[in-house]
Amino acid sequence: MAYSLSSHQAVHVEVGLESVYNALNSFSLLSATERLPGLNAWVVRTSATLNPERLHTNQLVFEGLRDALAPGHDDLDFPTYLKNLTEQDPDVLRDRVLERLRSRFSQRVPSENTPAGPDSARLLSDVHAYLTCVEYVQVDTPFDPALQTEVHALLNDAPALYHLIVSHLEELWKTTFAAEWRRVQSSLRWQVEMFTRSLEEDATIEDTYHTFTGRELPADTRERLTPIPEIVLVPSWHMGRHVALWENEASARLFFSEPPNYDITLLRSAPVGRAELRARLDALADETRMRILELLVQQDELHAQDIIAALDLSQSSVSRHLKQLVSMGYLYERRGEGANKTYRLSSIYFERTARAIEQLVSAENTQKMPLAETYDETQPQELRRFLDRSGRLTMWPPAKQRDKLLILEYLAGFFEQGRMYSEKEVNELLLLHSTIKDSAALRRALYEYRFMNRARDGSRYWLIGSEFSDFAAQ
Repeated sequence: MAYSLSSHQAVHVEVGLESVYNALNSFSLLSATERLPGLNAWVVRTSATLNPERLHTNQLVFEGLRDALAPGHDDLDFPTYLKNLTEQDPDVLRDRVLERLRSRFSQRVPSENTPAGPDSARLLSDVHAYLTCVEYVQVDTPFDPALQTEVHALLNDAPALYHLIVSHLEELWKTTFAAEWRRVQSSLRWQVEMFTRSLEEDATIEDTYHTFTGRELPADTRERLTPIPEIVLVPSWHMGRHVALWENEASARLFFSEPPNYDITLLRSAPVGRAELRARLDALADETRMRILELLVQQDELHAQDIIAALDLSQSSVSRHLKQLVSMGYLYERRGEGANKTYRLSSIYFERTARAIEQLVSAENTQKMPLAETYDETQPQELRRFLDRSGRLTMWPPAKQRDKLLILEYLAGFFEQGRMYSEKEVNELLLLHSTIKDSAALRRALYEYRFMNRARDGSRYWLIGSEFSDFAAQ
């Protein structure tokens, strides 16, 4: 389907899982944690486990030789991609890098009278010419002449280049990413389905990106997309608030992550409980809030002052209703000029609420859901909104630091002071008191926020204040 990149150019836009590109993009982030703060915790943790030599190899592969990695049409998954990659001629991999470099250089030449750059033979024989071309076209990362000089040496030794790429990707897949991909791929597939339903014909790529993320598309990314006729929007679990672009003359893959405060609904191991669904529906069961939603359906995006004027209500009243819709995920909020904020619908979250209702009324889930739920009214009101009626945690991570600490304090209360727990026991206890599938994330948070301590090898855990300090040194 054709969509608008700008008012003058139509492009084909789709949403795709792109499993091989998804893995390659996540690998590339491992050597970018300092340059791109706020990447997903998996990226930061995994990068920290790589020794300096491995991180340097990662830079060589993804900052110098990335064009050699392009998957083929038959590469449906990463193991297949690796198998096909091992069957490639080393010279073919090298030539891909050189041809893409020459192509990018030609595209950036300011005048038809300017030479299109050195040919491949010159690029291989003249390191200065090679470095000049790379510096001229490199946009994703800062130009590093020492690193690119190493890349040039590899281009002159195709078998070494081949071995470096294949062995590095095989090692990363085997030791870091295969398990991570099993963990996140079903959630990403669901995101692809939801985002695909939300594509709107005639929407600009900026509007589409904003609808999906609530954020503005970076200007430099938009500029790079301008001449490209086909764009694939690829949900990634690891980008944080950043974007990544893998492009050639014919197509581009734009990697992004869904806003983190919505990720939690993708980690559910059980259907949404009645308490949470009621909170979602209560946010809609109000005449003023329904009028706000109707306005945004008609106008797409509005300033807060426009909404106040249209409803003819006080600023405090409208602000209260907007805040509730934003907190439940139905609206995106961003700052406009000055202190004025703008709002637009989050179609993704409406899809999720509808899906929760479908799950609730399905025969299977009706049988699973208890007829009588016992809500612990002794819990503080600010904590209850994160629990179902049986007291199990239903949301992690919350957007506010204060709420994180409140939840972690609640979870820590299920552990006994003075008792040692294995990692398995911690996970089992967290699963008992939570609907969150990723118990490891909760366990790490209890340690990182100093509610629990652990042995250096991570095999034993205990509450802070227990007399097990000697174990920390073992």
